[in-house]
Amino acid sequence: MARDDELKYAGEFRIDECTIITHEGFEYNIVALIEAVNFYEDIYSATVSGSIIVKDTTNIVMNFPIIGQERVRLRIQTPQANPTRETMIDFTSSPLYIYKINMQEGLNEGSQVISLEFASSEGLRNQTSRISQSYSGQPSDIVEKILRDESYLNSKKELTTEPTANNVKIVFPNYKPFKCIRHLLNISNSAVANSSPSYLFYETAAGFNFRTFDGLCKEPVKFFFRENVASVLNEKKVVDVKLNLETIVSYQIVTSKDTYKNLQNGMIASKLIEHDIYHKKLDLHKYDYLTNFDTDIHPDEGGSPIIAAAADLDTNKPITDSDAKLYVTSTASGYSFSEGENYPYQSDNRNQTLQRKKSRKIQFESGVALNVEVPGQTSIHAGDKIRLEIGATSTLVQKDEDTDLTGNYIVTQLRHSFNQSGDAKHSIVMRVAKDSKQGSPYGNSVQNVNMLYQDGGKATTTSTDTEYYSQTTAV
Repeated sequence: MARDDELKYAGEFRIDECTIITHEGFEYNIVALIEAVNFYEDIYSATVSGSIIVKDTTNIVMNFPIIGQERVRLRIQTPQANPTRETMIDFTSSPLYIYKINMQEGLNEGSQVISLEFASSEGLRNQTSRISQSYSGQPSDIVEKILRDESYLNSKKELTTEPTANNVKIVFPNYKPFKCIRHLLNISNSAVANSSPSYLFYETAAGFNFRTFDGLCKEPVKFFFRENVASVLNEKKVVDVKLNLETIVSYQIVTSKDTYKNLQNGMIASKLIEHDIYHKKLDLHKYDYLTNFDTDIHPDEGGSPIIAAAADLDTNKPITDSDAKLYVTSTASGYSFSEGENYPYQSDNRNQTLQRKKSRKIQFESGVALNVEVPGQTSIHAGDKIRLEIGATSTLVQKDEDTDLTGNYIVTQLRHSFNQSGDAKHSIVMRVAKDSKQGSPYGNSVQNVNMLYQDGGKATTTSTDTEYYSQTTAV
């Protein structure tokens, strides 16, 4: 007989608790009413969110009542011998906040389907508090102070931080907590990931994270997924469930290479004109993807750029030699206002953060990105590094793998779907992205340029003068 902690099939799950707590303190266990639970994580969102869909025959919305001010204690897990905070969705000690009744639809006489939207309690506290306070020190330490302060977010959840390399001194003028944290993201450089400025602040079921893209890329691969993995029998001649968990159910390429867009938004190259209002001077800072490629840390160790270094056929210049994106900012050189010579705080730090941070974010949004569906397991989180192995679809090359799509990815968005209606099943749909490709770089030599212009590249001009119109009328 199988144990409760033994996984019987890929996608199995267990809802241990789902208890609604009303604004008056009454509790109601709704596990038996649940049709489905959706749970969302996103590295671009400060909090988790989701929905609970219930089939109700007692009209709990009116009788309980549910008014959008409730808490819910929720714990869901993939069956496992030693569950931990990282391997299950557990909000029993920090209940989620039900803020919206999204759907209330009658099925038949005496029953209805209700969708309850929830999010982290820190999201509510962010809406109801503001910060008017000065801070000094490392941005990573200031983020933790804001997160823990009882007057602001008052969070007791785990916080994973990537140490920052710069000291700042800042005053927040009546800002909401998450806005303060977003500002700190924009002026921070990592102390452990090649001074990366690509900081993110997000929540998963395991807790809050203050990390950079480069820091996430340094992590080891946590999960492997393969395309078209057939059911494999283990030594006991039964289906190997663990191998089935590694199967890619389906995938879809969601971004295509858009050079116009990547030029316009500064991914490929940009220039920053910085006006120093204290010293009355202008400084020019240049950034480009290819020059900075080896400085950045990528999911695929030893990966290659996703654009070519070849010169443009018209201009004979590389595509990174471009003025398509221009930033203009001002600085007061904050250190200059100190009486001492060793002022420990930086000013806004834009020349060290703005261009590289913008480019890094867009590299993961507009680089190689897939929507992937896999069997569910509660140990996968947004921000995890995974590996996909996808077969080649071309008959023109003798390759077993698609070198553009196969490789390591960062999970940027994730949706857990726990379906209890019919056959109970847990599935995951996740957005995964990377900023490089496996294999050798694209070629950088230009050949057969003369073949591009069949007319020798000669320009012609037609003037719509009087003679032109007389000829047109005659015809």
